[in-house]
This record gives sequence, structure tokens and C-alpha cells, in this order.
Amino acid sequence: MPAQPASRVPDEAHQPPDEPLWCSRCNTDQHLVVDSIQSHYPPMPNMVDVTYECVACKYSYEQLASVHKVAVILNRPGLQQGVLQFGGQYLHCGNPMKTRSCELRRIQAPLALGVGKPEQIYEVYINTRILGCTCGFRMEIPD
Repeated sequence: MPAQPASRVPDEAHQPPDEPLWCSRCNTDQHLVVDSIQSHYPPMPNMVDVTYECVACKYSYEQLASVHKVAVILNRPGLQQGVLQFGGQYLHCGNPMKTRSCELRRIQAPLALGVGKPEQIYEVYINTRILGCTCGFRMEIPD
């Protein structure tokens, strides 16, 4: 008599099938650029949450995908990936960007509370980090 039931399947077979990274509007994967790769919660072997966009039709997607399917898009020659967020790191030119400085930014916007009432100016202060790449590219993100 076998020690395990005959219906047992190895753990990898119990993983949900992942869909290919695909643009449903232009019906291709040729114009995709990966924006973000994050760990999936709860953790799943070889699976990540990925955010990507189609540069042809300007539409964004988010899905669970295998590391292999994400790598196919990242390793494709042609389209430049730009800035890739990978966990807590931002990558440009294939290198992690470094914090160059921190700033306190003020954002102002008028708000009309109703017809005939004067507009009020509201403002918010945000701490930001300025990140830099070795190539000279810089960007500012909320801290």
C-alpha cells in the first residue's frame, strides 16, 4: 500500500496558472514595458506582482505573473524600460538609484466649496527624496 494517496500531485502543480503579460487592447505583447515588480503576499514560489504598460495604446496592467514571464519582457531587445521599481529599489540603466538629497515640498491647490463661495487655497507639505543614477538621470519621489 502506498504511503501517499494516489491523487496527490507535487506542490508545483498546485500553483495557479499565470497568464502571459499581454495588452488586451492591441492584442500583443510587443509594446510592453515593466514598471514595477513586487513580492506577492502571501508568498508564492517563482511568482511576483507585476505592473506594466503598453506604450502603443497607453494602457496599464497589474497582475500576478511568473518570474520567467516577467524576464521575457525585461530581456527583450528594443524598448527601453526606463525606471523600474523592484521592491524598495528604483533601477535606471540597470543600476539601483541612490538618494542624492531630501526636500520638503509644498503643493498648493485652490478649492471651491460651492457656488458663490470664495475659493480657498489649500496646501500640503510632502517630504521627498531625490534619487540619482550614475548616468545623471534624477527623479523625485515622496518619502
